[in-house]
Amino acid sequence: MSFIATPRILLAEDDPVSLAFLTSTLQELGCEVEAVADGTAAETAALVENFDLLILDHRMPGLDGDRVLEIVRAKPRGLNRDVPAIATTADPDPQLHQRLRNAGFQRVLLKPSNKSRLRAALHELGLIDGEDERALLDDAAGLAASGSTEIMSALRSLLATELDTLARDFDALLRDRIALAERLHRLRSACGFCGAVALQAAAAELSDALHGNDSARIAESVGEFRRGLAATRAALGK
Repeated sequence: MSFIATPRILLAEDDPVSLAFLTSTLQELGCEVEAVADGTAAETAALVENFDLLILDHRMPGLDGDRVLEIVRAKPRGLNRDVPAIATTADPDPQLHQRLRNAGFQRVLLKPSNKSRLRAALHELGLIDGEDERALLDDAAGLAASGSTEIMSALRSLLATELDTLARDFDALLRDRIALAERLHRLRSACGFCGAVALQAAAAELSDALHGNDSARIAESVGEFRRGLAATRAALGK
């Protein structure tokens, strides 16, 4: 699968903190970002400049993100009529998320988001490569926690076996959230000793989502955790 060397992204977000975070994170992922703070500016940019992706906040001054997308899609020869689009929203309502997908968004990102979710979304849309193995296994962190390369290697071998078991048991664990929360707690500790930083972060996010009992966030976190689990198993040679 080939990816775009430097994806050009239109980012529309009216919250200054979210705008700054998303801009810097997308740039870290190798993207060129055109950032605007309202729907009217997003509409103008989308009609006159070429982009590889539109990331539009659902609620913005001037025009909401779904209205901007509707205008862009309605132009028969519009520059960005066929490019993929991601909606962002702080509202966890599953019905809203489905409505945004029905409006033409390929993905809905729940705010606050994080680098892992953004990377996964861009990868799934064919814009960037997937997980960087260096971000999956942090040797320096593993050495600091375990004390030696020999101990870290042994712990990573044990972790690989545990991840095989977890991959097999995960669907059943999803039906028993108390057991899943306990398993995630143990996993986070094991990942810390092995420097498995990406999976540790995904486990923490899923734990927080389970604690908050937010169905939309849980569904999103489960997807992120599955990707982290598969990528870490691959990095460990499983």
